[in-house]
Amino acid sequence: MADVLTPTQLSTALLQQMRYQAELAGPSKFDPHEIRLSEAGQCARRQTLRALGFVPTPPSLREMAIFETGHLAEDRITALWETQYPGQLLREVEVRTEFGVGHIDLWVDPIAHLVECKTTTEKRLKDLPLFSHVAQVTLYLHFYGNARGATSEIAYLFKETGEIRSYPVVYDPALARQLIVGLMEVQAAITLFKEPLPISDDYQATAYPCAWHTPQGLRRCGFWDHCWGSQVTTVTEKKDVVAVAEPLAADVAEYATIRVQQQALTEQIDLIDVRRRALEAGFSEILDAKQAQALRAQNITLKRSVIPGRTTTDVKAAIADGVVTETALAPYQKINAPYARWTVRQRTRTAAKKKGAFRS
Repeated sequence: MADVLTPTQLSTALLQQMRYQAELAGPSKFDPHEIRLSEAGQCARRQTLRALGFVPTPPSLREMAIFETGHLAEDRITALWETQYPGQLLREVEVRTEFGVGHIDLWVDPIAHLVECKTTTEKRLKDLPLFSHVAQVTLYLHFYGNARGATSEIAYLFKETGEIRSYPVVYDPALARQLIVGLMEVQAAITLFKEPLPISDDYQATAYPCAWHTPQGLRRCGFWDHCWGSQVTTVTEKKDVVAVAEPLAADVAEYATIRVQQQALTEQIDLIDVRRRALEAGFSEILDAKQAQALRAQNITLKRSVIPGRTTTDVKAAIADGVVTETALAPYQKINAPYARWTVRQRTRTAAKKKGAFRS
């Protein structure tokens, strides 16, 4: 049986810690396997990792306190609206769609007004409203607000002063389509391929959104270890890695060399391609001006053939716009044969003596 704390042992800080620990030990407020509309426009890999059952690093007590500050800001903003429309406000309004689930912070029913509540700091003022927050509200308008003729805003409470600033969000159908296509890609990774989306090419292990610096030190995304952990820690043994000896070892080395040579040639081809396109653009101007289709210089003739563009159908955009459903298209879908993707990793010089230490 747990010890009962006496009144002299209790403090407000301790009570807060006890509550956070109880929350960590209890069930999650939201279904971790659902796609979250609130994270549209953010890291898609994180969405897929969570939905596929990868376990994140639990938040620290400090991080939980920061999260709770957002709820306190929501309470304060709601109280302001309550003075104008007592008893006519709805909170945590569920927005359930075939692409994911969201929860509107505050819905002012008499005037069909959507309020998303956020906290921020003075140094972020020039960045407001944040794109990720605009994306979230855009989807809420698309799936809920537009049908009700809603207006919307993002209300930011500044932590230093308590001041609140409001930023109206006007529905952008092009952005909504872009976000829904992204949600569809997340959905396909979870339900069809059953593997996480890859790390975005422009992400870095020590840069936002993977990690960020605070006065208390470097903070990391809860799924950081599932993305970067294997690349910064020494691997002493992997059951899915086969160590090979001669003569196959020579083949492996040859393959690694070929890949390096191929990359170098590809870079040269890219440079050549840029120059080729520049020359073609100049030739096209001459031919257009003379209404001709060929150039001749000494014994060389260059002929230009204009190939009509192909007509294609943007199926993802059609689904996002509600013109057709994924269910209707299902009988016509096909899955291509799987293929192998090969990567080459080299041991570091300093870690070569340590068995299994690799980096990409």
